[in-house]
Amino acid sequence: MTVHHPGAMPGREQSDGVRRTWWIIAAAVVVLVACLFGVRFAVGGSGAVDTPSGLTTSVDEAGVKAAWTGVSGADRYQLVRDDSVVVYDGAATTYVDDQAATGKHRYTVRAVSDDVVSASSTASETTVGSSWGAYTTFVRQFPELLPQTPDLSGWKSIECYWMLSGFKGETGAAVDGSGNALSRARIACDGPDVAVSVAWLDSKSATDAIFVNASKRPGIEAVKWRFGTGYFDGAEHVMHLRPDNHENVWIGIGANGATKDQLLEFANGIPLD
Repeated sequence: MTVHHPGAMPGREQSDGVRRTWWIIAAAVVVLVACLFGVRFAVGGSGAVDTPSGLTTSVDEAGVKAAWTGVSGADRYQLVRDDSVVVYDGAATTYVDDQAATGKHRYTVRAVSDDVVSASSTASETTVGSSWGAYTTFVRQFPELLPQTPDLSGWKSIECYWMLSGFKGETGAAVDGSGNALSRARIACDGPDVAVSVAWLDSKSATDAIFVNASKRPGIEAVKWRFGTGYFDGAEHVMHLRPDNHENVWIGIGANGATKDQLLEFANGIPLD
């Protein structure tokens, strides 16, 4: 005779244990498959389009220029700076990153199709130097005179920086100036022999106004130099120069205690050819 103790049903207990074990195994398999599925699409597995190739980067005054070879089936591309910042997300295969800070940068590109992202391309590294930013085009009119980046030196070892103060005739109340902006940008440069300023003026009428104001200073003297006309201010030891071969430009040169002839010698040596 077999005696059954209360609650003791060996067959059922064993069956329940087997079922629980299978459920645990099945759940683990589902989790594993989900993880593998997610990883596959995150890193560009069989569900992703091909990885873009041929990524190149170069730097000019506009920023970092990136170009790459497109891949079949891609809806768009993502250009990534320094493995973290998506600087471009679109259908083109070229882009100019004008927000890259000075220093060394690493770029990669990946393709996207139906929101599935490919693996990242081989990286392209480039170094961004300091620049004159929006006024680079103006500075490049004077390749032999002005330093082409702020960290270089120019003609006669001058070092340059932006000059924020305006001309006397363009700022302040009506008693002191017109209240109208006449210049777009102004660069001031210091060197061991001579100081140089170059201004990019807003228009021909603005340029005319600047030189008319200069001509009204006490003791001013009209001069001619190799590239045009100007005025010598003996009290300030400064010469205001208007080059004929550069439209809407004012150049100022000065030196401590310099005479008119000395400043004219400097003026005639300015490299504007």
